[in-house]
Amino acid sequence: MQMPRMIALALVAPLTIAHLAASSPQADAKVGEILAAAREALGGEAALSKVQTLSVTGATRRIMGEREIAGDVTLEFVLPDKMKRTDSFGMPGGPTMERVSVLNGGEVWDDSTNRGGGGFMMRMGGPGGPGGPGGPARELTDEERQRMRDAQTRRMKSEMARHALAFLLRTDAPISYAGEAEAEDGKADVIAITPLGGTPMKLFIDQATHLPLMISYEGVLPRMMVNRPGQRPTPEEIEKMRNEPPQTAVFEVRYSEYKKVDGVLLPHLVTTGANGNVTEEWTIEKFKLNPALKPESFVKKGS
Repeated sequence: MQMPRMIALALVAPLTIAHLAASSPQADAKVGEILAAAREALGGEAALSKVQTLSVTGATRRIMGEREIAGDVTLEFVLPDKMKRTDSFGMPGGPTMERVSVLNGGEVWDDSTNRGGGGFMMRMGGPGGPGGPGGPARELTDEERQRMRDAQTRRMKSEMARHALAFLLRTDAPISYAGEAEAEDGKADVIAITPLGGTPMKLFIDQATHLPLMISYEGVLPRMMVNRPGQRPTPEEIEKMRNEPPQTAVFEVRYSEYKKVDGVLLPHLVTTGANGNVTEEWTIEKFKLNPALKPESFVKKGS
């Protein structure tokens, strides 16, 4: 599936304007004006600042190579530093998996359950990734385990930073004006954000509607191995997947179909693409603003 043309935004003279943004009070004032207009478009500063907890639920469709995987995603946030992501996904006639990934301040953990026989093996980062069904092909070294934990922490912090920015225009990271982007159907102002301990990203805000249009960032393409009952991957296949060098790409996350929820305008379709192709579509079915989420629900049981 090809990327929708509205996502293919080309930066106009980004190097010149980015240099101005780093040293110019005028550029800082421009960023303030852009964000103020965007907050007003989403419902106003008062409505946005009232949101301290948030839950988001919807159906996803992921494209990984020649495979298409359907599932459901629920995100729960206690701002500013707690996020729980619950993924349930599977393939027709194949195994299903539920995966819970949690950021609890500076701590991260995850848990997963396979159902229906067989299983999934997913790697989000570089060498030293998790083993998968049947256990790892070899014992991981302490250095590999630490590298995995560090990569997972960066990934979770970066994901939470993107969601807080896209849904509520909330960030405590340094920001600067990065230029203007243009497509056939309009223009967008581009703001650069560098979260502490996370991945740098660019936020595209539509000049006509003042709504967040897209976030772009560089990341690692996830890979997945699916095995059915009686067809487990061999230790050699698992080791090969673990040691293959990661493939990086510029991800573009597009936000659309805005609808008002309790006075806040929120996107109900999130489309992610990389290398010119759509990799995931997330149709959001329900937002809850300020649900009663307990901080202890972000602590791993038994810890």
